[in-house]
Amino acid sequence: MGNVALLPALVNAHTHLEFSLFEKPFGQAGESFARWLKQMVAWRREQPAVQGQEELALEQGLRECKAAGVGVLGEIATPLFADAWNRRQPAYSQQQSATPHVRFLELLSLNPERMPMLATLADEYCQRTAAACTLGLSPHAPYTVHPELLSRTVRLSAQCKVPLAMHLAESREELELLATQTGELVELLQSLTAWYPDALPLNLRPLDYLRTLAQAHRALIAHGNYLSPEEIEFAAQHRERLSVVYCPRTHAWFDHDPYPLAAMLRAGVRMAVGTDSRASNPDLSLGKELQFIHQRHPSVDSAEILKMGTLNGAEALGISQDYGSLTPGKTGRLAAVELPAENDSPYEVLMTSISTCQSLEKFIQRGSAPSASAENAPR
Repeated sequence: MGNVALLPALVNAHTHLEFSLFEKPFGQAGESFARWLKQMVAWRREQPAVQGQEELALEQGLRECKAAGVGVLGEIATPLFADAWNRRQPAYSQQQSATPHVRFLELLSLNPERMPMLATLADEYCQRTAAACTLGLSPHAPYTVHPELLSRTVRLSAQCKVPLAMHLAESREELELLATQTGELVELLQSLTAWYPDALPLNLRPLDYLRTLAQAHRALIAHGNYLSPEEIEFAAQHRERLSVVYCPRTHAWFDHDPYPLAAMLRAGVRMAVGTDSRASNPDLSLGKELQFIHQRHPSVDSAEILKMGTLNGAEALGISQDYGSLTPGKTGRLAAVELPAENDSPYEVLMTSISTCQSLEKFIQRGSAPSASAENAPR
């Protein structure tokens, strides 16, 4: 095949494929998270009138991820978009064409009257089975999830041994809402008649949510942009159940404070990587995310960055028995990266080339591999 690096297929630990038809992210780079979220909510409310868009977005997102060498996804699906996955289910009868993934059902509401319905929805979801898929739950975020709903999903996770994923410490506005119940996110929720101040006590911190999530079977913290040193240490101490998913280019889109990646790794936090969605990212290439990390965090070892995009992601999702490393007995989903003619440090060179990562099948179809013959066929 020439001078290439063969890798385990990359693991994109945090996606929202419903936005995969977008040609560019929402809004303007650097705008506040609350203003961006307002646009996203408006778009979602228009979607029920757009028939067939869910399936198109799903197929487009899956094709883009697979072509870029991603073999496993951690997908957040709203109930509406989860139906699109279910309609696609017959395609999974051909297992080799399936994309292995953990599909987290998104749950959100601060309205206490909606708790019984959402709890029933979560319970029924966990009882389902799906080919090529592990089912999980996603209590959306602190500002959209009633504490009782979070407690119930954590208990359900522990009982049914399903993973959770929650957006946490994502923005400055979130921290303000938790501490003082003021700010742009509160104003947005009020405009949507979705703000229930009595549902949340004052002076909350992400640490309060970490303590609850640590009781789940396993939980992924999506983003974690504003975790404090104390919260980073807590996540490290509970790494057998808690993982943090860094979404580098989404983080950059909002011009957040510098990401504490080096501090998290030093503390021992299990760090995975995700693309988030095309609503805040120009594409779904995990290789470009890893290259971006290498450029933004030069002190982080290249081998560690690769691990974040492979084995760490598989461990975070609870599927490392099959994916994430080139290990005998695991599923043989591979990716390939063409390297320069000469190199001294394979990992370092890989980081300069990994943005071109492709699935092994696509790499071979491109014509890079010599045709097999009786003399050079593998034995």
